[in-house]
Amino acid sequence: MMCGFDQPIMKILSLLFVLSAVGCTKEQVRINSVPQPGAIAPRTIQIEASSSISGRPMGDDSSLRSRVTEVFQKQFPGAQVVQSSPDMVVFFTIVDYVPGCSPNCKKFKTYRNWTCEVEVYRRDSSNTDTIVFNLDGYTYNPLHNPASSCASQLLKASRSGK
Repeated sequence: MMCGFDQPIMKILSLLFVLSAVGCTKEQVRINSVPQPGAIAPRTIQIEASSSISGRPMGDDSSLRSRVTEVFQKQFPGAQVVQSSPDMVVFFTIVDYVPGCSPNCKKFKTYRNWTCEVEVYRRDSSNTDTIVFNLDGYTYNPLHNPASSCASQLLKASRSGK
């Protein structure tokens, strides 16, 4: 009977589709000024996180904020998370669509589009410049952690001076 044969083929094709989509991640880093190596060492961090997934309207996402906070605390273990007057502010947004896309542009259910902006205020009172770091990207890989990527790319930029 053909039905028994079709089901395994469909499972294999579905698996191949998922595996081909898993590797699809693109990220773009922008930074307004090259920090001195080691210049990014915040004492305090404020985290803002919002999302719009599965048709929910864009809004504050406490669960996402907790995940982003955990990642940044691992990268900057000496920093304290605060609600105001921080050395560093992280703005993290994630959606499952392309912003500005017309209503007929649905993506595969694992698609995520994110932006992470980090503002670092220098402690040296003689130089009031703010370092602004941006990472945005998209992925179809449900295992990719864009918050972790943001924190590690920021730390990498800080260490290399690039």
